[in-house]
Amino acid sequence: MIGRLRGELIQKLPNLALVECAGVGYAAAISLSTYGLLPEPGAQVVLHTELLVRENEIALLGFAHPQERELYRMLVKVDGVGPKLALAALGALSLEDLVRAIRSRDVKVLVRIPGVGKKTAEKMCFELSEKMGGLSGLDGLSGVPSTDPWEGSLRSALTNLGFREDAVLPVVAELRDSKPPLAEAIRQALKALQR
Repeated sequence: MIGRLRGELIQKLPNLALVECAGVGYAAAISLSTYGLLPEPGAQVVLHTELLVRENEIALLGFAHPQERELYRMLVKVDGVGPKLALAALGALSLEDLVRAIRSRDVKVLVRIPGVGKKTAEKMCFELSEKMGGLSGLDGLSGVPSTDPWEGSLRSALTNLGFREDAVLPVVAELRDSKPPLAEAIRQALKALQR
């Protein structure tokens, strides 16, 4: 079982990270949330992993935080939610928002996740809300790192303008290093999103 990777990030794509550890390159499927937190290629990175073994496939999944991996493990236990849909859910909403939506049984928020219909959203709420401590606590998912306020504001502004989260994340990641004032960041992001 491969539970964690630490090494040099060789390549990052919105759905894949290639990490070299002791001369071996591991390709791990990732969520958009993890993609947004990865450093630039060439930097050291740590991914918490899950090894997926099927009859005709072996796949490695990578997560930026142990809490994201734990939530993934809970999601795939829901009937009708496979690994791809679980990763899509983790990328479509922040961990805090996803946990909040499930705990409060907010189907309207969950159906915004690509591939999640009303029935699947209802199953997620029914099967997981109690496991997450109902409305009283996160049960093991506390300590989810809060996002940078600047980044959160930029993401919120762009999604409120009608851009999809999966289009917004790479643009926000590009601006993270220079971190211009929010108004300027929005202007630059809009320019990049219009291309």
